[in-house]
Amino acid sequence: MKKLVILTVLAFTALGALAMAAYAATGWTTVSVPSTGNNVVLLGASARTNNDAWAVGQQFVGAGQPQAPAAAYHWDGTSWSLTPTPNLGQYGALSSVSASSATDAWAVGFAIPARREHGTLIEHWNGSTWSVNSLDAITGYSAGLNGVVDLSPTNAWAVGESGSGGLLEHWNGAAWSTVTLPDPAFIPASGNSISADSASDIWVVGSTINAAETTAPEALHYNGTTWTVVAMPEPSQSSGTLSAVTAISPGNAWAVGEATGAGSAPGGSTLTEHWNGSVWSVVASPTPGAYPSLSGVAGRSASDVYAVGTNLPSINGGLEQGFILRWNGSAWSVDSSGVFTGELFAAATFPGAANELAVGVNGGNQGLVLSHG
Repeated sequence: MKKLVILTVLAFTALGALAMAAYAATGWTTVSVPSTGNNVVLLGASARTNNDAWAVGQQFVGAGQPQAPAAAYHWDGTSWSLTPTPNLGQYGALSSVSASSATDAWAVGFAIPARREHGTLIEHWNGSTWSVNSLDAITGYSAGLNGVVDLSPTNAWAVGESGSGGLLEHWNGAAWSTVTLPDPAFIPASGNSISADSASDIWVVGSTINAAETTAPEALHYNGTTWTVVAMPEPSQSSGTLSAVTAISPGNAWAVGEATGAGSAPGGSTLTEHWNGSVWSVVASPTPGAYPSLSGVAGRSASDVYAVGTNLPSINGGLEQGFILRWNGSAWSVDSSGVFTGELFAAATFPGAANELAVGVNGGNQGLVLSHG
């Protein structure tokens, strides 16, 4: 799960605070967010309107300090503000967030109780405060939720792992309940692996065990009534791992991740797959640097889609850096104004939005928010 990757960020603390600057004066720029006084990693983001967006994540405290609550920032169209989240009395992190209105948002993630097992975490925003709806409801090794989509006050979906396999949950306006997966071997991807453009067009991407008993990409689709399995191709001569998905329309969705193996570049290649309304197909994408991992994807239109991730400058190493790819309707290219020291984990925008967002952590172990007009 993505949370296991995030813990490696602390290894870079000794490097000190590094200046954050775009390669160009235009394009992606760093947006200021309030400090919590702790190290912060932002894992998930969502944008509903130009003046209503969220970024969520986790805080790391010093040795011997009380655990800090999960981090949640809100954009009101002018600035980002830190919104208090419940003190759980245990370690907790929010991995994904989604809102159906200014007074209805869900954030999901994981918690680690004193017994050291992981447990699912679900919190709700009512327009003024965050509250815990469910804490440690499902526990076990690696249990947690990493994706959520909020369609209305009576309809939301969340995905993750139960500790023994894939987990899919539904909110009906009164309670969350577990929904049976159409493929018992399916495991949702580690990033924001669920996306919807309507209540009758929802995608979840991840992996399953195929006939050869190896891991293979797979998608689940919901048509408003039933969840079904939809096959996804492997990249040529490589093994593919998906991290995130975005649904733009019934005939247009993207999933991103990483390809490794003989057919990929040294250290791995980026992986982008496209849904055209009938089938998923692998689409060629550039691989800047080495050891890439695309972890988020979003789009304002069919010809304005971007994917965010993290890589190293070369196979010889270097500081981890966030990078961004852009789809113009016909090809993927590297967005040269979107390279930053640190890591990027999520993307958020909406059709016709004034801005695109990307979130993660900078080289100084502080929450990173990027904006592109």
